[in-house]
Amino acid sequence: MGSLDGVKVLDLTRMVPGPFCTMILADFGADVIMIEQPGGPALGQRRKNFHIDRNKKSIILNLKDRQAKDILYRLASDADILVEGFRPGTVEKLGIDYKHLEKINPGLIYCSISGYGQTGPYSSRVGHDINYMALSGILSLTGKRNETPIIPGTQVADVAGGSLMATIAILVALHHREKTGQGQYIDISMVDGALSLGPISFWEYFSTGKAPEREGHRYLGAVPCYNVYETKDGKYVSIGAVETKFWVTFCRMVGREDLIDKQFDQHPDSLRSIRQVFASKTRSEWDALLGEEEVCYAPVLTLEEIGEDKHVLHREMIVAINDRENKPLNLVGIAPKLSLTPGAIKSPPPQPGQHTFEVLEKLGISYEDIIELEKNGALIGPTK
Repeated sequence: MGSLDGVKVLDLTRMVPGPFCTMILADFGADVIMIEQPGGPALGQRRKNFHIDRNKKSIILNLKDRQAKDILYRLASDADILVEGFRPGTVEKLGIDYKHLEKINPGLIYCSISGYGQTGPYSSRVGHDINYMALSGILSLTGKRNETPIIPGTQVADVAGGSLMATIAILVALHHREKTGQGQYIDISMVDGALSLGPISFWEYFSTGKAPEREGHRYLGAVPCYNVYETKDGKYVSIGAVETKFWVTFCRMVGREDLIDKQFDQHPDSLRSIRQVFASKTRSEWDALLGEEEVCYAPVLTLEEIGEDKHVLHREMIVAINDRENKPLNLVGIAPKLSLTPGAIKSPPPQPGQHTFEVLEKLGISYEDIIELEKNGALIGPTK
């Protein structure tokens, strides 16, 4: 059994932030029903077998239709959590906002995930991950000095600032409800979440009055001991030896004790010396020399290499299941490892609308009535 067995979640989100959040809940046993909309981006843009839709059910409701809205109300009446990712103001127009649903279910935990939050001068702005990273300061610190900021290799604001913050908040709210019986409203701003991910940079700024710049801080590529270096074969490795003992060991391992006092030296010559060191061997040679040593070393892996890495495979972070057509499907695994109630991947990502009939029949709606609702455009079954 999962920790969240018996917890019912209604997922009215799309793209990445909301679905990633509800994937975590589903991985640990929550019953997640994705409520998708006819012709919406969730259907038109979602890729087949997108792993963040695993362990969920999918139904398609036209929430502009009164009968479909009534179905949502019935689903919400005994739901524990609802997660939505519309632009602020949309759920109010649809009549499915927290104030409406709280009256139906006072214990409901209702989480809204948006770019800029539900309040404030920017709340109605449109945006995506790159915009949220820009406003939060992350983008200004990423890349080379005096060059254009570089977009990070993943959706930092969407996932860390949105999905993970929402998941934490929902679990906190569940704990509160266990003690009091009260549901509550959660306002997640991806800008807020992304901004909170910069504790070291803000500490540096608040302490000195001077904001760090790209490559202008020890954790931003300014010093030899914490950097990325190219190897002889054009691949890359990383060193994070910020503790002196690790840096000393590294310098001795590579035969360059003359560089021990250059650990935090920001002079270009110091960085150039370390670049020359790493350019003298291939990445596999560095793996063999430094991989098991206490120097804070790791190769920079591509996605293809990650799928073959012995540690990643041991930790079951790349796993294989069968998709809904019984064909092999690789997925990213479950990151949190719980000893008593581990997460589990029980079902592949569903076809849009795959569970419409199943979910509605459990509400007591007859097959004939579901067919009629489908004819009227209130919903779409799995055959459309």
